[in-house]
Amino acid sequence: MKKITLALFAILMTAGAASAQMDKMMIEANRKTISEAVKKADAAVTKKDSAKAKTWLTRGEAYLDLANSQDSVLTKAEPLAAYKAVEFFKKAIALDAKDGSVAVSAKKYLLVTLNKEGKPETEGQKTFSAFMNGGIAKYQSKDFVGAVKDLQMASEVSPKDTTAAMYTGVIGQMAKDDAAAKGGFEKFLDLGGKDPAMIYALAQIYRNEKNEEKAIATLEKGIALHPNNKDLKAEKVNLLLAFKKIDLAIKELETSVAKGTSNPQEVLNLGILYENKAQEFAPEIRTLKETLSDNNVEALKKKIQVQKDKVAAYDEEIKRLTDKIKKDPKTAAASKKQIVQVKEMQNEQKAELTKLNEDAAKQAASGVNVEETNKKLAELEAKQKAAKDLALTYYKKSLELDPNNYDVNFNLGVMSFNEAVEIKKKVDLLDMAAYKTEGKKIEELADKKFREALPYFEKAYSIKQEEDLKSSLRSLYQILKMEDKLKALGE
Repeated sequence: MKKITLALFAILMTAGAASAQMDKMMIEANRKTISEAVKKADAAVTKKDSAKAKTWLTRGEAYLDLANSQDSVLTKAEPLAAYKAVEFFKKAIALDAKDGSVAVSAKKYLLVTLNKEGKPETEGQKTFSAFMNGGIAKYQSKDFVGAVKDLQMASEVSPKDTTAAMYTGVIGQMAKDDAAAKGGFEKFLDLGGKDPAMIYALAQIYRNEKNEEKAIATLEKGIALHPNNKDLKAEKVNLLLAFKKIDLAIKELETSVAKGTSNPQEVLNLGILYENKAQEFAPEIRTLKETLSDNNVEALKKKIQVQKDKVAAYDEEIKRLTDKIKKDPKTAAASKKQIVQVKEMQNEQKAELTKLNEDAAKQAASGVNVEETNKKLAELEAKQKAAKDLALTYYKKSLELDPNNYDVNFNLGVMSFNEAVEIKKKVDLLDMAAYKTEGKKIEELADKKFREALPYFEKAYSIKQEEDLKSSLRSLYQILKMEDKLKALGE
């Protein structure tokens, strides 16, 4: 997942610059003014004026000025000043039950409203700034949890502000608060925010929640806003793969590639998808082959006949030894001992024959339609080959666009290497008679495939000396008996 980083906040930059330019004496004078206003407001609520709405409005204004002072001496002493100000404004509204002038004034501080010129009214903007500045300060001090809380309040005070919503999302991720992050990003987009990084981040949250519909819809919205954004397009493909929708992912990239894209990565990704598609057929193909192997009637008949011949051979030997006892009584003891041994060996062969006959009975009762199974296997193998061929086509097209692309060279090498390994396995399964007639031809085909892999692996290694690739290259040199290259590799 891509990380989102925040540039310096414009609000903080402005505030910081202003603070740096303030004269020391002015800072102290402001501090004194604010401190005295807070003390006076606090004292007022302990007197008979505590029941007056105006007293609480004044107290709220004093605490809000403190929160906006950006004087660390004051804000550290009263870190919840902005929250207390909101609490006091609400108290003033509650006391002015008839919704008089005090309640109207207090409400202005709780929500940013616009004047006739379309600019924010001062009261609500002050509360918004207090929470925004507080959130930014906490962000800078690495208090991400506190920053999120402040930014959420800022967003509540100014519900149409995209900046507060965006920062809530970004810092919510830093605080590992997915709920806050999601809420911030969702609000940012609902308000018309278009930043692709925020769209990407929200889609990632939905992905982690396994919310397939929203994750893909969010990316599609982002792609509609930014049709040339490669990251959003690539992430949509990744999401489709994560949600096991490989066919849709292929369709997505094929549409782009069909338009004549010059992006080698997109073409490479399409090749990778087709190679993954080919692998999807592998488990079912393997199962069908095992089924056919278990239900190979002719092969089992041959095994049974061979086993019967072995048992019969022992019968012949027993008969020979029995006849020998009659003809040569002097060797009877030795011959009888041999008969016992031969019968023991024959019993082992009879047991194997019994097992084979049981297998034949199971085979007959299995009800497997060998013809249909063979047909289905042929269809799947044809689909697998078609997918592999398309993977190869797109890999080579990507290579034409970018001959120095490590991934495409590596993938082409892996394809040929793996094919060679599969061919080589066929040799290992041959018996001696079959090896004499077919073995050499199969080994030559495997060798050809290994040599096809060689230039791709060597090119990839010249681009990036990855340890996994070095290991594959070492194996290839050993198989092809390239001692000089093996030595040059450092082996």
